[in-house]
Amino acid sequence: MGPFITDVPKSVLQDVIIKLPTKSIIMCKSVCKTWCSLISDPAFAKLHFAQAEAYPMVRPVDRTSVSRNLYLVEPEDSSGFDLKDHDCNRSCVHMNLSKYKFPLCHAEELLNHHRNGNVMPSHETEREVHMKITKIDDNNEEVDWGEGIAFMMQYDHNNYNLVNSCNGLLCLSDFFMNYPAAVCNPITGEFINLPHGPKHENAMTLIGSGLGFGSRTNEYKVVRILKERTPDPNKVAEIHTLGTGSWKSVGTAPCSDSQQSFPTCVKGMLYWFCNEWTGCSVISFDLDTEEFQSVPSLPFREGGRDVSMGDLGGSLCLCKTESFEINVWVMNDSGPQKLWMKNISIRTGFRRRWPDGVYIPMKYFENDGLLMFNSRLNAFFYYHPGNHSPFIYLKLRGMKKYSSSEAISHVPSFISLKDILVGKDVEILNINSRCAVLKLPGETEALSLVEENASSEVGMPPSLEGGKQYL
Repeated sequence: MGPFITDVPKSVLQDVIIKLPTKSIIMCKSVCKTWCSLISDPAFAKLHFAQAEAYPMVRPVDRTSVSRNLYLVEPEDSSGFDLKDHDCNRSCVHMNLSKYKFPLCHAEELLNHHRNGNVMPSHETEREVHMKITKIDDNNEEVDWGEGIAFMMQYDHNNYNLVNSCNGLLCLSDFFMNYPAAVCNPITGEFINLPHGPKHENAMTLIGSGLGFGSRTNEYKVVRILKERTPDPNKVAEIHTLGTGSWKSVGTAPCSDSQQSFPTCVKGMLYWFCNEWTGCSVISFDLDTEEFQSVPSLPFREGGRDVSMGDLGGSLCLCKTESFEINVWVMNDSGPQKLWMKNISIRTGFRRRWPDGVYIPMKYFENDGLLMFNSRLNAFFYYHPGNHSPFIYLKLRGMKKYSSSEAISHVPSFISLKDILVGKDVEILNINSRCAVLKLPGETEALSLVEENASSEVGMPPSLEGGKQYL
């Protein structure tokens, strides 16, 4: 009879567990009381977050059913998503897609009406979905996603929209009006409902919102920008600090009339991308001073629909798809003035034949590799200039026909909401404790990633055939 596993020194055990995939750490809490206590310790959560990496989080979107499913895509080994020197013909990439959930918008209503046929009792047990990325033969008969048609989700008042991610927290908005309504941590299952905002004399329309973190004040804040429904509308900004019970006005918002997209928090600043017929721009809001700040003019005037914004390695970035190139600019704020610098330029070289759509930055690697998500194709796109096959597509499979998906870059966190809220009177709810026995249609589906030959989907030119590049 050898020593028990609980006899392993706490420091050693902590160093081992902290390196596991997120879902495995959650499972370790069920091993014994010692492990559960270790992982539940706020000190462990802070250590884990300090070394945690950003991974893609995918949400299926279906026009015929409501899904609360979220999938965190994590690699199984230390190579991660860095596919440099990856030989598609000889090796596979192993990844885990771990399922998490959104909270329900009207949980009590669903409980009261669970026999109406729209909510189904579930006796299934949650299990981790394990994937291997493998090459698919050109004659594969699976559902054809080559057209890349995206369908709008059917309106459903029990669902939330996903606004953005910040430090392991997700900002969620009401599905109809898109007002910020909740903040949740999908890893811990905790969420809070945001208070209703102040009433305005004139009817208002939301044109932008987002969650951010002020590093100097050490506070999480949700910002929303509204405009009046008048011929010459005023635009106002309001802010809510998590843990308080109200919103406050922070003055006029210097922004356009169009919807602000891709809210991104970088170094205490919350950014939005604005695209109008007169041109495109980026606006920023300082979460510590609670003031809007100027942003350098963009390196391009015309935006179009194929522009995205995100965080690459702690820097704000813009990604624009054009006829022959996918260009990535990064904001350099190390000097006295902020400047846009072109970081990556991907020469596609195939006009009208290259898959178009918005390429959303997910992760930048130290060896110049780049991982993005193509919203039109429901696929991840990996690029490295030094690879023999520089373009690799990893496609999402397993959803219903005609389903689409959205993806964000998300840092998994075990930090509890109770440790970051300013006030102590806010009710912290749990996703798994309310309506835990109920599932909405579509929630039992699983996703997978599949590597495919480019020529089998979008009619690539012959020069792309032969298993060199994948879609």
